[in-house]
Amino acid sequence: TPMPRGGSYALGLALGAAAAYGELMMGISYGPVPLMGPQGASQLPQDDWMCGHAVPMWGRAGRRDLEIIRGLGANVVRLYGNNADNDHTTFLDEARSLGLGVLPGMSDHPFHQTQGSCHTTNYNCFRQVKPLYLKNLQKGFLAWNQTYHPALRIMNILNEPDLKMPGDATNGGPDGPVKMCRAIISAFDAMLEAEKEAGVVGPLINLTATFSYAVCTSCSWFATKPALGQIAQLQDAMYHPEKYGYTPRNNITAAYEARWVHSVNTANPATDLQIQFLDHYNGAFPRTPVYIAEYHRVGVNQTQDLGLIMEAARRNPLFQGISFFQYQVAYWKHGTERAFGMLGLGNTVLAQMPYFGKLYDVYCLDPVDDTATGGLMADAVAYVYGGSAVDTSKLCVANPWGAALRESGFTSIASQNNTQQMVEYVEHLLRHLGATVAYVQGLNTFSARFAGAAGTSFASMMSELGGRPWWTSFDSNAKCLANRYATPGVVGGAIGWACQQPGAPNCSFIPQHCGRSTYLIADYVFSRYYESLGSTADPLASCNFGGAGVFAASSVHSQWTGAAECAAGSNFTYVAPTPAPAPAVQTTAPPPVVRSVTPAAETTAPPAAATTAQAATTGPTPVATPAPGTTAESAASTTSRGSATSEAMSTTGATTSAGGASVPTLPAMDDPNSANTTQATSAEEASAAFRPRLGLLLMPGELAFLLAGWALCR
Repeated sequence: TPMPRGGSYALGLALGAAAAYGELMMGISYGPVPLMGPQGASQLPQDDWMCGHAVPMWGRAGRRDLEIIRGLGANVVRLYGNNADNDHTTFLDEARSLGLGVLPGMSDHPFHQTQGSCHTTNYNCFRQVKPLYLKNLQKGFLAWNQTYHPALRIMNILNEPDLKMPGDATNGGPDGPVKMCRAIISAFDAMLEAEKEAGVVGPLINLTATFSYAVCTSCSWFATKPALGQIAQLQDAMYHPEKYGYTPRNNITAAYEARWVHSVNTANPATDLQIQFLDHYNGAFPRTPVYIAEYHRVGVNQTQDLGLIMEAARRNPLFQGISFFQYQVAYWKHGTERAFGMLGLGNTVLAQMPYFGKLYDVYCLDPVDDTATGGLMADAVAYVYGGSAVDTSKLCVANPWGAALRESGFTSIASQNNTQQMVEYVEHLLRHLGATVAYVQGLNTFSARFAGAAGTSFASMMSELGGRPWWTSFDSNAKCLANRYATPGVVGGAIGWACQQPGAPNCSFIPQHCGRSTYLIADYVFSRYYESLGSTADPLASCNFGGAGVFAASSVHSQWTGAAECAAGSNFTYVAPTPAPAPAVQTTAPPPVVRSVTPAAETTAPPAAATTAQAATTGPTPVATPAPGTTAESAASTTSRGSATSEAMSTTGATTSAGGASVPTLPAMDDPNSANTTQATSAEEASAAFRPRLGLLLMPGELAFLLAGWALCR
């Protein structure tokens, strides 16, 4: 996970740093639009792929996208769409169980895509962002005890704001960067305010805004360098929001010092990054980590290029790593935008996915060739990330975790004559019996006897498992709960049926902490209905609910946020948080705390001021000149959205020597210690102003909606 290696935070410890201190980011960008072409793209009801409705794609019982991503060696997954009305708990739980960190982002809608967006409020986004992020917190980002979900790493406020807020922020004159920064810092402030209202406690996640790799000729610094001008302008706004026409409600300077990570998108080759970006970044922003949120140089040897960029991350302590762009080919786009995906879509339909009123086919995956290496692009990523090559034999056949637990499902797996597939089918079956595997060798031997063997059947397998073989472990504390691989629609329909059965609980009185999602409501209802059956209860028959239920062992359901607190037999008592008084308004800025990336004592001294001023420039994007050791093509290469310049371009600002390399010092940026009427007066007060306070966790309307609709599910 992408946190400072050897660094420390003065005002709060981020979850990413706590989870994987010293580990480089090896991510994959995930936007699996289920379309085979542009037709229908404008009719997509949503683009939120981390909600339960998309589980047929990312879940283990579906296409297994998250499992494939982890198998390639990735340790984080980056996402884009985010509907705050959707619950995201199941996606986060699945990612955590696989060892994946999650990098979600805010939707573009409140910023520039909907009526009443930030464009209509002079780029002050506080009013638009706060209620949406508060919903995110209440619908999966927080656990019942108001701590962040441990899978969350970095929240992206906005992807490429320099190309959207406004569209000419990089080249339309000096007012553009001011509006862009006002949008970012007001959204940042809104998210801090939402955290206070939700009563967030415990370790905090990091935040970012991902810039394009465009040269910002309108910015006040680095007007000929890719992405650096935008970063410098934003840092200035974080220290001096009043210059950007914004008065924050929270100490955004302290939060920036404690939690911010810069990020950029680029398709430039790895050989460009050191001289174009990293040398300058290291000198100008020595306290803040940075990562590449979208990285993929199309048309080159991926093994070599990815190896070079990861080696650059090892050499540069501030550079945390990359997220490879991207998982699936974007067939819904046109032209070169289709060249980035490492997995295409095959012709086989694995499942159908009900998605907010529309039904989409979930196609199997078809790996894309990397012509420069002569292999598969996904295998090149796996090689560099230290993962495993994609098992193409499993991509377009029946999934043992999704196969029915009856004769037809057994036959679909046994007919593959694949012992490993049968191993997973047996694990799937045991999970529904409240059991787990205690000895893998016994599982392998047992499964081999059923993989393609004549005379075997589901009934014979069940007969043997009913004897509780020595290699299994049956859990006496197993519970009948919601199947996290079923869609919310399937689970919601089963709730309606269960609530009408004799012995079911009073479904009009679901505890508040169990009403936060369809799955938690089902945990409450299913477990109590199952227990009411007493000795007549059967795991497969009584806890199936049309695929919506599972009789899960405690080692399984302990990984599901909130399940233990809502299941029958829980002695958990929910206590709503109480709001704390608002902090007093402070009058001066705190001294910045240096966040070192090597073990060192922190200092409250401000960074040395640069001695040479840099004038902002405007005009067309400069033409790149090849740097020594690079080709004209690589020096002039760009992302599809922004232009990059080479080292041979004129350097703006003063330079200092660092380890023999000439790097620019950020010139003429105002002293962070200057007056800011919203900031705290000392490091201690800054910490107190930044520390999340308890607030009232609101009751979502999802429970009332489900109760009202249950009659339709009879």
